[in-house]
Amino acid sequence: MAGKKTVNLKQLSKILQISQVTLRDWIQKGMPAQRTEKGYLCNPDSVFKWREQFLAEKKQNSEGYEQARTERMLWLARQSQLNYERESSKLVDAESVGQAAFEKARQVRDSLLNIPARISSILAAERDQKRVKEILTNEIRQCLEALSDDLNRSEGVKNDQN
Repeated sequence: MAGKKTVNLKQLSKILQISQVTLRDWIQKGMPAQRTEKGYLCNPDSVFKWREQFLAEKKQNSEGYEQARTERMLWLARQSQLNYERESSKLVDAESVGQAAFEKARQVRDSLLNIPARISSILAAERDQKRVKEILTNEIRQCLEALSDDLNRSEGVKNDQN
């Protein structure tokens, strides 16, 4: 569990929206947990995987009301996992991703459309084809590198926030 985010039973019970008594019962049934002098530490991601397997096995071995109850528990487990992943920024809103992609695409378009305005006078004075190609290539490369640097900077800011 070292290196991964671990939480105590009280925190895990809030994440999973179940009681600490249930968690202790699950530990007895094989839920991954590390015993410390202050209690148990658990990795939520490992617990989610274990719980999914545990409930799936329980569902297969039951019928009628018990199977329906297990199906409900499985659904609630998936809901609590989605809530946890949303709160811990593992999940992002599709609309915000779409908006960010649109903004970046607009930046690319605008940068590329500004190239002729920036270098048209330089190209008009140039008679050598190789030199024209070199000027255009350099300008496009500078434009794309600036966009790449901007993306890397914004990614670095996001990583610093996490």
